[in-house]
Amino acid sequence: MWHWMPCPALKVDPGQSATHLDSPPRTTDYAWVEGAVMGLQLHHRHEVSGAPDPLTLAMDIAFETVETVGPERIEIVTLTRDRICLQPVDLNQGEQIAHVLGCELPLDHRMFVPGHTLCAGERDGLEIQIRSVLRRTVAR
Repeated sequence: MWHWMPCPALKVDPGQSATHLDSPPRTTDYAWVEGAVMGLQLHHRHEVSGAPDPLTLAMDIAFETVETVGPERIEIVTLTRDRICLQPVDLNQGEQIAHVLGCELPLDHRMFVPGHTLCAGERDGLEIQIRSVLRRTVAR
């Protein structure tokens, strides 16, 4: 499982490692590493079929998804080969972000402290989950 977090004051370009920056980082930069994460090549393809590796594909979709809603709005991105989970900086914006991404299936987790709602949907064949504040109970 991979966890991506926007990191203020760090910018890494393809072919450049985080420890060898050519210029001092700016405090407004975010670290969306393209090309290498901890020395791993992200654009790996299967040697025989030439198809993208499922984890690489998930990372690309996660990157595009975060770009869609704005990286300044996302605190944590958790991904596997099958799903992506986004946690907004402000959980109160979770439902709005979920709506933008078409994640319209809410699941309330009331037994967690604090409780929260996960809004789920699908994007490019992957399950997408957006964490949000716990919805209010509707009186019956």
